[in-house]
Amino acid sequence: EYKSYLSFELFMDASNVEEDGEHWRPLHRSRKYKPSQLARLNPVEKSKYLFYEKPSKEAKIAKDSALKRVRQELRQRNAEAENRRRIEVEKQQLERHNQLIGQLKAAEARNRIRLLRIRYNNVRSSELEQMVTYQPTSLRAVRLQALVPQHNPHQLSKQDVLLKNERQRVEELIDDNTLSTVKRDLTCI
Repeated sequence: EYKSYLSFELFMDASNVEEDGEHWRPLHRSRKYKPSQLARLNPVEKSKYLFYEKPSKEAKIAKDSALKRVRQELRQRNAEAENRRRIEVEKQQLERHNQLIGQLKAAEARNRIRLLRIRYNNVRSSELEQMVTYQPTSLRAVRLQALVPQHNPHQLSKQDVLLKNERQRVEELIDDNTLSTVKRDLTCI
């Protein structure tokens, strides 16, 4: 076996290299075998010998077609991965967009409800004010104002909203049993 190893030994010098345009390949210095002799070699020696031989046309065609299939499969996998990544990014952007749209719609709805409440309270307070104003006597007006529920019945004001002279006038009106100060004559209107 040592002799067969020496026969396949490679001497790397410039004369031992063959160039075929694109690739360089080493040449072996062993003797050339005929196909019948090559068939009788054991597998190790045969593989060592064939390592330095130029591949046959069928082997080249098979190698090229295999490389072509591998490259095509690789391109297809990369395209699929890119497509999946792009779809995932689009899905995330769509989800963020939908979430933002939902937040904006909720804010608009809250704003509409707030404006409706303000409008309702303004109309209600103006109607109550008008009802109090058109009472025939001021005593009825004060009573109506006291009986009509406040804007927010659960939240009573802790401060006295009337001024000192207003408070005196209200007490004077309530204490007037003869209605002499509040009797109005509306027939002349």
